[in-house]
Amino acid sequence: MTFAAAVVVYNMACPDSPTCQALDALADQDISVLIYDNSTADYGNRAYCAGKGWTYLGGTGNVGISKAYNACIDYLTDGHETDLLCLFDDDTHLTGAYFDALRRAKEASDSHIFVPMIFAAGQLISPCILKPGHRVTTFEKPEDALAYTGSELSAINSCMAIDLCIFKDFRYDENIFLDGVDHHFTRQMLARDERIHIIDYRCEHAFSGTERPPKASALVRFGIYAKDYAYILRNDRKAYLRLVGKRALRLTAQYRTFAFMKKFFQA
Repeated sequence: MTFAAAVVVYNMACPDSPTCQALDALADQDISVLIYDNSTADYGNRAYCAGKGWTYLGGTGNVGISKAYNACIDYLTDGHETDLLCLFDDDTHLTGAYFDALRRAKEASDSHIFVPMIFAAGQLISPCILKPGHRVTTFEKPEDALAYTGSELSAINSCMAIDLCIFKDFRYDENIFLDGVDHHFTRQMLARDERIHIIDYRCEHAFSGTERPPKASALVRFGIYAKDYAYILRNDRKAYLRLVGKRALRLTAQYRTFAFMKKFFQA
């Protein structure tokens, strides 16, 4: 069974990425590593990848997560054989036990999508339940997630492993730049009768929820969020107003400016 690990890096040098550090330490496990560089400046990642024997893609600025994933998929399906594509952010901590658990799950299951338990700041954030209108609720403990048998299971992108057979007739929607790519994908897979298999592995994810970026940065970030969900929920305006409006109100109170509400109504 062969694995390809695709890491999307953003404005970071690969040696500083916890994910890249982990994959470098696992070099003896014969894992193909693809780096898609969404950075807006040169961090020396092309040369670093060449030195490691990793495949370097991107390097033309931030094209968004969907285009980055599709570029990795196109590369793998163009004569580079692999069984599972494993998606990673650049700030995820993992060990070789992830691939061991993934291998066991793949051999025992007929599923094509696999996700581990991902924790951030002590809270289980993925897998999760995706309600109508892209409202996310989390499980209180891992046992609850493992026992869940409903049809609303979803998960974040990082550490998700997908059988390459999925991509024979599927690509990520490049109209979505960043936010909601993961949940939009799981909804599309549900429509195809695909099911998510939770693997026996716990992964610690970097947590930035308590950080407060400068107002200008927060406004740009919110603009991406609003635009992405305006597209995802284009046929459900009420859901858009509820989901994105709630975030706009929170940011308005946090930064004490109506700039977020203005951008909300412009999306």
